[in-house]
Amino acid sequence: MLPLAATHAFWITSRAAGVLALLLASVSVSVGLTMGGRLLPRAQRVLRPLHEALSLAALAALALHALSLLGDAYLQPSLADVTIPFASSFRPPWLALGIVAGWASALLGLSYYARGRIGVARWRRLHRLTALAWLAALVHALGMGTDAGTTWFLTSVGIVLVPALTLLVVRLTEQAEALRA
Repeated sequence: MLPLAATHAFWITSRAAGVLALLLASVSVSVGLTMGGRLLPRAQRVLRPLHEALSLAALAALALHALSLLGDAYLQPSLADVTIPFASSFRPPWLALGIVAGWASALLGLSYYARGRIGVARWRRLHRLTALAWLAALVHALGMGTDAGTTWFLTSVGIVLVPALTLLVVRLTEQAEALRA
């Protein structure tokens, strides 16, 4: 049995990794929306490596967020509890939303590497759902996160959230105008 300080480290690691995953994903969403929008012509070539690096870093932090909980002595979750929605009885709606958001983020993000097989046009349509996974992760963090009501968390998330939401609204407005034309 590990000493209390060591088991507490798993919970702290999970919290830190979850916050990091949300921050990285938010910046990645902003970069992705900038690449695909009309705001910066030719931004795609310049920003693609940054978008990919941010996305992969967010996925790594997300994996650490979930897997480090396996060592948490208080929750004592199983692998199923942290990977299958509603398998855990701990705050089921918030945890399940986080698990769904995590799997969706992983599948949609990693689908980039299969775009040749699924077709670029189909992949682009599919990849647009990433914004929904990101929003679900945000709701998970606000509903379940230990730090959700703290000033440092809200400020940190707000700094990356406001630009991402603004770019998302701009993108949706562009799409609505294109449909009307």
